[in-house]
Order: sequence, then C-alpha cells, then structure tokens
Amino acid sequence: MRDKLTVAVFIVMLALAGGCSKGKSDPVSAEPHTLKPGTKWTGEAIFIERCRDCHRVHDKGGVVGPDLSSVGSTRSRDFLERVVKDPSKAYPGTVMPPYDSLPADQLKLLADYLEALK
Repeated sequence: MRDKLTVAVFIVMLALAGGCSKGKSDPVSAEPHTLKPGTKWTGEAIFIERCRDCHRVHDKGGVVGPDLSSVGSTRSRDFLERVVKDPSKAYPGTVMPPYDSLPADQLKLLADYLEALK
C-alpha cells in the first residue's frame, strides 16, 4: 500500500511540476515539436505530438492522464473537443493544460481520432 501511495504522490508531483509537456517550452504552441515542416497532420500524429506524454492508447504513452484507448465509446466528439480546448471546465483542478490555441483543423483531426478509439 505504501509503495502505491509513493508512486501516486510522485506522479502528481511530476504532473504539477511539468504538466504534460515533458520539458517542452510551450506545450500549447501550434508549432510542431517533432514533425518535420510540411508533414501532413493526422489525428493520431497530433495525439502523439501533444497528448501521448500524459495519456496512453493501446499500451503506449504516459500514465499521468487517463488511458484513452476506448474514450470514443463513452464520450461524444463534442465533449472531446471541449475537453481538449479547456479541460478545467469539464474537470476542475485537472493538471491538463488547455489546448485552446490548437488550430481548428488540428482540433478536428484530434477529435476525429479520439472519437474513433472504441
């Protein structure tokens, strides 16, 4: 029990100290961090770029946020878009940063990807 509590406290402290950005200077920037300029964005690529540091899908990704492997089965596309843009409205106190500066076309692609996870 004590080991689980220690791990939980560590995860929360890590999330509060660095958010979901893993040291990236601006986690909500519209500029890609790993994709080469001119690369066509896909919903999965946006997820990998912006979300996978904290969220897990099909056994790949972080553990700070919830596993999203089947989020499309339980959440509407509209809800997913709203949570990405301003997570604190849906989940007060969350450590997830808002992605309100994500371009509309990328938000649509990301929501499409998340909605398809069933």
